[in-house]
Amino acid sequence: MLKAVIFDMDGTIFDTERVYHDAWTAVGVPEELYWQMIGRGHAEIKKMFRQQLKVSPDILYERCAVEIDRRLAAGIPKKLGLDDLLYFLQEHSYKIALATSSFTKDAKTKLQRAEVEDFFVAVIGGEQVVHGKPAPDIYQKAADAVGCTPEECIVLEDSFNGIRGGHAAGMYTVMIPDLLQPDAEIRTLADAVLPSLVEVPPLLLRLANA
Repeated sequence: MLKAVIFDMDGTIFDTERVYHDAWTAVGVPEELYWQMIGRGHAEIKKMFRQQLKVSPDILYERCAVEIDRRLAAGIPKKLGLDDLLYFLQEHSYKIALATSSFTKDAKTKLQRAEVEDFFVAVIGGEQVVHGKPAPDIYQKAADAVGCTPEECIVLEDSFNGIRGGHAAGMYTVMIPDLLQPDAEIRTLADAVLPSLVEVPPLLLRLANA
């Protein structure tokens, strides 16, 4: 029986992946490299910058942070159906956690700005684990934080590496595509592919009654 829902953040609950795409490309990150970055941790991304761009990762991160802050100054855009889903989960006694490659502090700030932080029992940022997505570590830590086994957790993700990690953790894994559509590998790994968060409550009801 499913007891907990583990969300990814950017591209899953917040409509921010396009903001990040535009910000990174604005500071000189090539389009093809950006697609490789999605769902990866900061350490791995910095390694990619050093290897492929031959520039200081810290300088790129600083420039990108300025671009992102400017683009999100008006607020954090929430994905369609997020508020209704969070209330549904709360009403049905699901434990809610966040597992993101972003730093924990940044994730909590976004949750607060979007006025949804009170729904989340646990927030696990990328710096809290040694191995980021697609390793299962961050999902395992999220499950431990809410006191559930992997079999009791459902993962909602938009990235390929997120799906790989959730599957490796032994959890029911759902892809809700954002910028990337699932390929054959991801469709095999994911237990379900949904068009938006709106379809999550009906899925949970079906699974509960199965």
